[in-house]
Amino acid sequence: MALSPVISPQQTAFLRFELDHGDTRRKKKALQDVSRMYRDGARFNAENLEAVETTIDGLLLQSNQDRKVVRWSLNALGQLGRRTKSDNPVRLALKHYDGDPEITAAGIAALSSMHGGRIEEIDLFQNCDPCLRTLAALQNTDPKFLDLSKVRIDIDKADKEILKLALITVGLNRDIDNLFHPKHSNGQIIKALGTYPDDVVVQYSVWAIIENKKLGMHDLGVSTHPVDALPTNVQAKVMQLVATRESDHDKRHALMLDGPYLPNADAREGMAKGLLSVYYEGLEGIMLDWSKQESVEYVRKLIAQHFARFSNVCVMYEEEALKLFDANPELRDHLRLGAEGLPLYNKLRLQDLRMGTADLFGEEDDFMQSIKKTKPVRQTVKALMLLAAPKDANRLRLDEEVRDLKDKLRMVQNAVVDVVVVNEWAVRVDQIQDALFNEKPQVLHFSGHGDTGVLFFEDRNGDAAPVDTKSFGELIGLHADTVKCVILSACYSENVAKAVRAHVPWVIGCDQSIADDAAIAFSRAFYRAVANGQDYQTAFRHARNEVSLNGMSAEAEKYKLL
Repeated sequence: MALSPVISPQQTAFLRFELDHGDTRRKKKALQDVSRMYRDGARFNAENLEAVETTIDGLLLQSNQDRKVVRWSLNALGQLGRRTKSDNPVRLALKHYDGDPEITAAGIAALSSMHGGRIEEIDLFQNCDPCLRTLAALQNTDPKFLDLSKVRIDIDKADKEILKLALITVGLNRDIDNLFHPKHSNGQIIKALGTYPDDVVVQYSVWAIIENKKLGMHDLGVSTHPVDALPTNVQAKVMQLVATRESDHDKRHALMLDGPYLPNADAREGMAKGLLSVYYEGLEGIMLDWSKQESVEYVRKLIAQHFARFSNVCVMYEEEALKLFDANPELRDHLRLGAEGLPLYNKLRLQDLRMGTADLFGEEDDFMQSIKKTKPVRQTVKALMLLAAPKDANRLRLDEEVRDLKDKLRMVQNAVVDVVVVNEWAVRVDQIQDALFNEKPQVLHFSGHGDTGVLFFEDRNGDAAPVDTKSFGELIGLHADTVKCVILSACYSENVAKAVRAHVPWVIGCDQSIADDAAIAFSRAFYRAVANGQDYQTAFRHARNEVSLNGMSAEAEKYKLL
């Protein structure tokens, strides 16, 4: 069995740099490249996969992230994401962007891939339209794991979101014939959708042809003459398609001649993307002239990369690449990237030496140095501990639980996540909402007394004040935009936990009476695991194991993760 090609260190370093430091456009492009490489069979090695997946998870968890970056992050995780690491970030993103159909579809595809196609088991999608759910899952799940009987698409009546998903599926799943209609090929339907009265659907119809090698220019329902009469978003895809797939040399060359003069920069970018994998005799004149007149930086970078990539077949390209390397520092990364594995790459390294931007010991390229020198921004998880020990109830060792937890967090070396624990002592029922509004925690942790269907806070006299299951569940529902995990370290709290589970992804409760020593051990181990980069599910397992290691196996079994 052939091994999958490993994505090179140079390419990996570049992608990581773009994801960490790029603007929205650069991040989206890097995520698109990662998705494409994985679809084509390339893979990161284990160390780089861990780093890239962590970075992408972080992009999902940024509260004000651009929605296209979120969608492409989910698409990339659908290719490389692992259930043990990325399941929770994907779920959190889906809750945060609830109502966005494209993000929902990308999230379904990602979770379907991580769960081996068992989308019917994923609670988030129980109320999702079956056709939409199946189409989304088809993006990266083998059709044999899915019930395709739920896919019925009438292109004259279907919602445009369904049409877009179907077009994505046709583009990415090259063995699903007659997806739209049993009597019409996918190509026939895609051609018909080229005249659909929605520019985005038309754009996706062109994109499907770019991606699916079973389709070709004969399936295009869009006129390429004149290109600038098309909607701007469609122009970009048409130019990319023509550059890569037009077999008629004269037709392709005619459009390549006009392409550099299109007023829409995205259309010129589409042409440049297509030409990253294409060279033919006669193209060099177009490209060299275009390089001199192009003013948009992200297009110029792609042109430079084209020169470097085909420098071994065109002497003029190599000369131009070396000139650009000298004169334009902003193009150097893309020139190195295009030259990887070619004689030009060593010439660029010598150029580095002459210019004083590298030393004789072969120091790495700028973006590789930056990755090593730049300390990654650590994620912060805030936990709010609500502690209540009413004076008319049995004494609890809450102070020892908090002290032990803080000591363990201080001992964590090389923490991946900064865990900030805020303690609210002797919490009264009229203080609970204030604490949640003021702290906005991701983890809400209650330590105190409980009984079946009730938690005990305090009243103004310090006596027990019960809060029932319904009221506490409603409270968490009101703060579900920030609270992602709830820990109820209280006796008989499982029923309350079940009510809370309707509002947050992770809830921990206890089905019996819990010993103080067990609660102390559980808390310190849970947050220590989170600080070391573990997700909430894995942190829960570490916490139960800690209780067991301390000779309390029966107590450990009382903790339940919902």
